[in-house]
Amino acid sequence: MRKMEKYSDEQMNKISNSIKAIENKSSKFLFSIPQIESPSALIYEIYFHAHVVEQMGFEVNILTDDDYKIPDYIEDELINKTHKSMNKAKLMVGPHDIMVIPEIHTNVMEVTKDLPCKRVMLLQSIDYLYNALIPGTSPSDFGVKDILTTSETLKDLMNLYFDVYGFKIKHYDLGIPNYFNDDGRPKKPIVSIIGRNPNEISKFVKLFYTKYPQYRWITFDAMLSNSKPPKPLIRTDFAEKLKNNFAGIWIDRISSFGTFPLECIKAGVIPICLKPDITPDYLIDKTKSKGGDFYAKENMGVWTKDYYDLPLLLNDVLTRFLDDSIPNEIYNTMKKESLNYTQEKSQKQLEEIYMGYLNERKEQLEELYENNKKEE
Repeated sequence: MRKMEKYSDEQMNKISNSIKAIENKSSKFLFSIPQIESPSALIYEIYFHAHVVEQMGFEVNILTDDDYKIPDYIEDELINKTHKSMNKAKLMVGPHDIMVIPEIHTNVMEVTKDLPCKRVMLLQSIDYLYNALIPGTSPSDFGVKDILTTSETLKDLMNLYFDVYGFKIKHYDLGIPNYFNDDGRPKKPIVSIIGRNPNEISKFVKLFYTKYPQYRWITFDAMLSNSKPPKPLIRTDFAEKLKNNFAGIWIDRISSFGTFPLECIKAGVIPICLKPDITPDYLIDKTKSKGGDFYAKENMGVWTKDYYDLPLLLNDVLTRFLDDSIPNEIYNTMKKESLNYTQEKSQKQLEEIYMGYLNERKEQLEELYENNKKEE
């Protein structure tokens, strides 16, 4: 058996100080953040995580690119954090600190692989991860072993394809703010429309008007500001605008969760969606699972695998809306499901997860310290 390397007094003092830092809540949390121009659930969640950790009493730093601009759509209370350029920041971190790196930032994983802090990959999109990875590599090549994800389905996929790397994967439920709650206001014949590909959005609108010219008075809302040029809305304003509309179109083939349909569900807006490759967690009814097969929940809006079905489905929902014949069961089911995705629940889960990371690191350091003492 290989004998354990004896640490110097200086190294032992550093280990002891790191243990005390965790006990005294002196750990720092560093969040790496990419620059993404369009509204992004990933960016919002990074700021939300930082906000949760700050409320827990820890120091928080947001690590950015040199030319990073804080997005307009993030609420002020979430952006009141210390931002530091990754290239200019002198990162003084220890084993008691935690760095959270989004999956798109594999370059950050690589340049920070020699830092002593614990590093966690925040995973929201397997497509972003594979776009950033060189074939045949994984985050473990950069020393990252912990993964935190917003999708249980995505967690299962990571366990399926990355099982040989021995990742420790934790999952939490993404929360939708309470200001999206349906307040009972009358809905207008306006359709919110969100998608990753502008060409698919434009084509959808043209297809709908071609098929149903009698409905050219229906308004499609891209959910942007009235300024010139239009800008992404602050999320509170986005919610206010959404709650006025009767339906929401979502066209996103590669999403791993789907925030917009869940926002619609919470706001009492019928989501009409192109089902992505990864089925959103809130569509899966695990109570009816048999032999690993999952059954879709009913009355959770309208979903299809066929893009060209979307205009036809909108017509069906619009007809029922104008006739006031949309079943109340749909609205009741959506309201019930939305209760599973609150920020209060999300915050509680994140607090437990991040404290779990710190306690785990503390146990590792204590074991290292005690084992080294035995070698004296």
